[in-house]
This record gives sequence, C-alpha cells and structure tokens, in this order.
Amino acid sequence: MCTVVVRVEPGSAWPVTMLALRDESPERPWDPPAAWWPDRDPSIRGVRDRSAGGAWLAASDAAGLAVVLNRGEPVASADSTWTTRGVVPLDAVAGVLPGHDGTVPTTRAFNLVRATSDGAEVTTWDGTEVRTTVLGPGVHMVTHGEPDDPRAPRIERWLEAFRAVDAPVGPPVLGPFDELRTADAGVDAGDGWSGWFGLLAESAALPADDPDAILRDAHEHDGHVATLSIVAAAVGPARTVLQHARLTEPGRLDGSVELHRA
Repeated sequence: MCTVVVRVEPGSAWPVTMLALRDESPERPWDPPAAWWPDRDPSIRGVRDRSAGGAWLAASDAAGLAVVLNRGEPVASADSTWTTRGVVPLDAVAGVLPGHDGTVPTTRAFNLVRATSDGAEVTTWDGTEVRTTVLGPGVHMVTHGEPDDPRAPRIERWLEAFRAVDAPVGPPVLGPFDELRTADAGVDAGDGWSGWFGLLAESAALPADDPDAILRDAHEHDGHVATLSIVAAAVGPARTVLQHARLTEPGRLDGSVELHRA
C-alpha cells in the first residue's frame, strides 16, 4: 500500500509539501508524470496507469494535486466490476470530489489525499460511506487506513520521526534520488528536504517486507506489491511543482532511477 507524508502550513508561500511513494504490482505498466489526459484538461499532468488509463497522482498549477491510495475494505458490486480508482484524482483536480452529489463511488475502497493552496484533506471511501478529514497545520501520514492512525505499522514507526525533523517549506530543487544521496551523506541540499529524505534513507535499512517498511517489496493480500516511484511536491498559489523518480529496482534505493520534473 502507498505512503504519503504531508506538511500543512496555511498562509505560507507554499502551504502544502508532500512526499508520496507509490506501491503497485511491478508487472502493471505505467508512465511517469506528463500531460496524459488532453481530452480532460491539457494542464493536468500526472502518473498514469496504462492498464486502466487513470492516474495514481494528478496535478495542475491551478488546482494543486491529488493522489489516491488503496484501502482494503470490500466494496459490493452487482456484476463484480468496479470503476478504476484512477479516475478519482483526475476528477478531484477537475473540482469533482467523491460523494459531492450524494452518491457513493463505484470504485473499490480508497483514500484520496487532496492538496491545494488552501491546505490538505483526505477523502475516504471504505465501501460504506464517504467521509473527509481535514488535515490541520503540521505533519501527517496516510497509508491504507485512517490518517495518522498508529494502528498502521508504518505510521506508528515513522510519523513522530517525520514530525521531529524540519519539514520542507518549499519545492524540491533536486530529484528524489539526488535528495536521498545528499541526505544519506549527511549533506543538506539546501532546499529544506534533507530531513524527510534522511528518514526515507534510514527506513531503507528495514527489510522491504517488514510491516514498518516505507519502501516495500512484499506479497500482500492483493498479490505482489512494491514501491515503484517517489514524488516530492509543493503546492502554492497558482503553482504546483513535482519531482519524480522511478525506481528501476522496485522497493530499493540502491538501484538506478529515472528522474522527471513536472
């Protein structure tokens, strides 16, 4: 399951900064951030799931960003089919949030982390109801359950550590791999992201199938799931900056990466 760390500071130059790690089957094809949906809105760019055509993360300068994380609750379906969860972040940056019209989603369960220049919130669909949790000022962590819920091993292990270091207050200057390399060397890249990336480098010492691991490579109830990419992002008024890295060896930081800025 994916992991998102969010800092919220309303009224600042960059009210939201985010570190997001995508966990998915290594066999499922996908594409790095680009404007893959011109028919929807040519200003939207994001990480595209080639199989279903949707997005894991979608962003635009005007609308901020949205990222979807899978939850595990069962969702009833009359014909055993569901709409892809990849439409959820695309709809969100277009201004259409789950449950806005009183209906429930036709997807499997999810958490949607939505970030704008006004702040951040998590919209949850658990197969029973849609609910929204506003993330107050400070640092938060979201995985496959409730935001900041210590019953999730990754959150119990790492949330207070992320809160204890200096959080980034602006866009990343370096790509995620270069941020990791400088943090691991004990060097500050100068853009304020070294605290978070230092913790990510520290977490990589855990086995990738450890329940506490942020970087994952494990066989879970949905099958083989591994961390495939990392996004560092900042959202400000009329500007959203993304730095993205694809891990060529899923779940590992010691392999090579492909870097993208969007």
